Amino acid sequence: MDLTNRQKLILKAIVEEHVRTAKPVSSNDIIKKYLPKISSATIRNEMMFLEKKMFLEKAHVSSGRIPSISCYKYYEKTILEPKIENNIKDKLEKIFMQRYVSIDAIIDQSVSIINESLKLPSVVTITNSKCFLKRFDLIEIDKKTVLIILVTSDGAINKNIIHFEDNGKYLDDICTCVRIFNDRLVNTKVEDICKKIDSIKEIIRKMVHEYEFCIKKIIEKIFDFKQTYKNNLYGIKWLPACPEFQDSKKMKKILEILEDTNVWKHISYSLLKTGNTTIFFNDDETKNFSNNFAIASTMINTDNDEKRQLSIIGPTRMDYPKIKWLLDFMKKEIEKKINNK
Repeated sequence: MDLTNRQKLILKAIVEEHVRTAKPVSSNDIIKKYLPKISSATIRNEMMFLEKKMFLEKAHVSSGRIPSISCYKYYEKTILEPKIENNIKDKLEKIFMQRYVSIDAIIDQSVSIINESLKLPSVVTITNSKCFLKRFDLIEIDKKTVLIILVTSDGAINKNIIHFEDNGKYLDDICTCVRIFNDRLVNTKVEDICKKIDSIKEIIRKMVHEYEFCIKKIIEKIFDFKQTYKNNLYGIKWLPACPEFQDSKKMKKILEILEDTNVWKHISYSLLKTGNTTIFFNDDETKNFSNNFAIASTMINTDNDEKRQLSIIGPTRMDYPKIKWLLDFMKKEIEKKINNK
């Protein structure tokens, strides 16, 4: 829905004050710090309207309000204006002025400054469609569970847990499949796997007891990717500084998200479609984490086969104008440097 200019100003003030303080925002806060010329009665009425429209939520222990997910989405799409402090801009520009420095070194140096500025962690996901399969390993966890590990030439490790009935035939079939994978698929380009899989299915059919189980539970699960993903985590030490993550359960959840390859795969697919810096809330791309978190991400084209996905993860109460500026800057400057080379 569309809001009036006054409602947008109030919503903007609430978001920015809550980002700054991590506390519920009252009408007095808005008048004192943001909109001194608007009466308290008008502010309260507009806040009640915004609450009815699900943009604001009532805090339990205060008369103040906090932004909802709908509020943050509206703010990001309609109100947000990217901005950054000059001292951070100057530091980043000096990094990009360096000559004879690799892109990875530039990213490392820049992300360190970004983490320190935001007091939030970052994830750099490297995607590569031209790497090779190097090895398959099998680890028996118990009588009904095994772990299959797939290693690629770029160092990425894909782990897949296979569950089956307590039946010796299933374990024998899994071992047979892994042996065939190592014989037939090692040193195959990731992008050529689908073609090779079709050629070895008949071999598997002749050598296993439960062919359908092998196809559905092993082959389709293990090879459900078109490119490899390798995540580098930065700035984990800043997480305890966020009031939202003082709770041990929330801290555990965000650490699980940082290590969940599927989250970064879904975000990669979305970024490849749009090409734009995007903020993901609790929606289809990131539906396995709660309303407490958000991820801001951009895709950087470093060459034809390899891309760098830079993401910042934190509470929904993040400094989105600064984050948007930083991600857009990184994308623009790295791609410009690549093109100039």
